[in-house]
Amino acid sequence: MMTLDEIKDVLISAVRSDAVLGAIPEITKDRHAPVKEGSVAERIVIVIPGGSGNGAFQRCHPRICVYVPYQRVRKADKTGYYAPDAGRLRELEIACIGMFRSSTYVVCGQESCLYRLDGITEEDDSETWSNFLNVRLNFEVVNTKL
Repeated sequence: MMTLDEIKDVLISAVRSDAVLGAIPEITKDRHAPVKEGSVAERIVIVIPGGSGNGAFQRCHPRICVYVPYQRVRKADKTGYYAPDAGRLRELEIACIGMFRSSTYVVCGQESCLYRLDGITEEDDSETWSNFLNVRLNFEVVNTKL
């Protein structure tokens, strides 16, 4: 059995080891730092919904939320609006699919884990001037060693 915090540590390590996702400077557990409209940057937050406390878990469904700031679009009349950065979202979605589509077997201490992609959705977070990819995983602690 692993704790939720240990599971998040395994996933943070995996994300940091990826060439595309690991280049994003802010990779955190549970929450990202507060943002202001003019200083929003890409960030990744790893959460496990419905899990409170730090008890031991055999199976869970963590999410890796990859935030991409809106692009400021200016019009000829000097007005403007915010729009999703579709190109960057697509690039990061391809990286997430490549990283998580296959089952990944990891040994963490005395535990063996297996995780893989369950699904990806794109969502809007207007409070942080961002869109984000909600990458859902199936994570299981297994009793085998390879």
